[in-house]
Amino acid sequence: MKRTAGFLVTLALLAVAFVTSTKAETVQAGLALSPANEVPPIAGLNASAAFQITVTVVRDANGAITSGSVRFSGSVAFPGTVTFTGLHIHEGIATSTGPVVIGTDINNSTNSITFTSGAGLIDKTVENANVAVLGRLLKNPAGFYVNLHTTANGSGAVRGQLIRFEEKMSQTVELNTAREIPQPTNGLSGTGVATITASPVRNETGVVTGGTVTFTMQYDLPAGSVLRGLHIHEGPIDNTGPIVIDTGLSGSNTVTLATGKGSANFVVPIVGNSLEPFKRLLATPANFYVNVHTSANPAGIIRNQLSALTAPPILQSADTYFLETGSTDVQISVLATGIDLTSSALINGQTVLALPDFVKQGFINVTVPAALRANAGTLFLQARTGTGLMSAPIQIIVAPAANVNTVAASTVDAAKFGAGAAPDSIAALFGTKLASATVSAPATGALPTSLDGTSVYVNGVTARLFFVSAGQINYLVPPGTAAGPAQIVVVAKDGSVSRGTVNVTSSFPGIFTRTANGAGAPAAVASTDGAAFTIAMSNLDGTPVPIDAGNFVALFGTGFRFASGAMTMSIGGTAVPPIGFAAQSEFAGLDQANVQIPASFAGRGDVDLTLTVDGKISNVVKLRIK
Repeated sequence: MKRTAGFLVTLALLAVAFVTSTKAETVQAGLALSPANEVPPIAGLNASAAFQITVTVVRDANGAITSGSVRFSGSVAFPGTVTFTGLHIHEGIATSTGPVVIGTDINNSTNSITFTSGAGLIDKTVENANVAVLGRLLKNPAGFYVNLHTTANGSGAVRGQLIRFEEKMSQTVELNTAREIPQPTNGLSGTGVATITASPVRNETGVVTGGTVTFTMQYDLPAGSVLRGLHIHEGPIDNTGPIVIDTGLSGSNTVTLATGKGSANFVVPIVGNSLEPFKRLLATPANFYVNVHTSANPAGIIRNQLSALTAPPILQSADTYFLETGSTDVQISVLATGIDLTSSALINGQTVLALPDFVKQGFINVTVPAALRANAGTLFLQARTGTGLMSAPIQIIVAPAANVNTVAASTVDAAKFGAGAAPDSIAALFGTKLASATVSAPATGALPTSLDGTSVYVNGVTARLFFVSAGQINYLVPPGTAAGPAQIVVVAKDGSVSRGTVNVTSSFPGIFTRTANGAGAPAAVASTDGAAFTIAMSNLDGTPVPIDAGNFVALFGTGFRFASGAMTMSIGGTAVPPIGFAAQSEFAGLDQANVQIPASFAGRGDVDLTLTVDGKISNVVKLRIK
């Protein structure tokens, strides 16, 4: 498997606050609930639910949580009349049950909810949630699950494990030439709409340690405009300032708009020198502006100042992320939260018809006009509130049937090559006509979203790429991907479209091996003192290098950073407790687990090693102990 350095993956867990006692901050997690996730699983129940869990907290000046609330908002679908007797967050790992720690007022005795059709919406808020529980929840979301109880299944009918929370703060602004400083002198002008979404990552006390900024743009510029810059600058409304957050467009990385109109979506990781400006942007967005630069107007052609960042609407999922070109309108079913009767839907900046789905409660049916699917391309679907704030987009690929690859794209994890993957893990996709050349991502900087003109979309979200070739792509599963079946769409430079699915679970552990096929000796290092890991544990042919009993071992894998509970490890059939495991700090998607070989293992020779998280076992790797 090809791997390359990506952006720094911080070990900080998501929290939600600016360090202040006067402002509430919010994080959200979308998850699917299923009878298969119950412990034990419930066979034969054709039911499901999709919920958005929203946690709002207030912190004091030291970052301690002083108060908070939890909102449960979602839709349910059962095969017939159903009565709900409980909706809770439990503290427990994926393979067992745990106590209720945050419960709504739904109960069996006085406040049950009945849906005669089996489908409906549930929206409940728990005020004044226990602050100690909120602290643990934000520190380790994967250690908690949501359970929905019914009269027929009192201990739980559908359940879903939380994986991670994400904070989103957005603003949608209209850009125009009149706001440029200095004013262009060549007579060219234009307009645009930009939705800027800041998604900070915080440590336990609310301090920002990283994150992303998403730029979703609709352009209306002079025909033939060549985009060479889309940035956030730090500066006042009446002056210019330096670029502090950069999408990567430049004089050597341009985009040409033949008609002057177009849409684009850029996700920028916050690393290095952009971290401190990012913190200032979150605190005082009015000190920053968005600017679009073209080759004809390199100083800027359209601009506007930011003001307030607020929680945006969210499009959780759609029933499809691919459409064939055609001459008729089609409908897409979308699960949306944070919308109301004043909200609307847009595709590539154009308002389209969106109506509530009265069968699938909580979903909206969005009409894609024939004109928007007449030609191959990417459709950016967004929700817009009555105040004009837009969601991050779901991207829908449009292509003619002749361009669709008849060979399905198959995704596995990139370590053990199992049929699944976890969020923020490294996946390998196999197929045909995936790319026209073999290209690896640059060794430095953020992982790109396109290599050799090939892009990968996971549930409508662009994935970052490590490597592409005609038959294989290695990509990073987007961190916010919800558990459950995910749709994969691959678009190659020649317009070929490959499609597939992958089952995403909170954990899917695999250990990388020297031969990159999941077998043989691990791509690991050992240490005599637990500090200097200088002993390579594998030969070029994949056979193990002998190590001493008592040595410390650092294993590298993927898919286990969001484990809901402790890791167990087996060496030669004997349980050996690992020292710890976490996301590795230098490479995107890479996880690390450390263990010390017991002194009693001296002379054991060749032994098998596996690790297990959330009931899932990794591939078998070989050690040789002297």
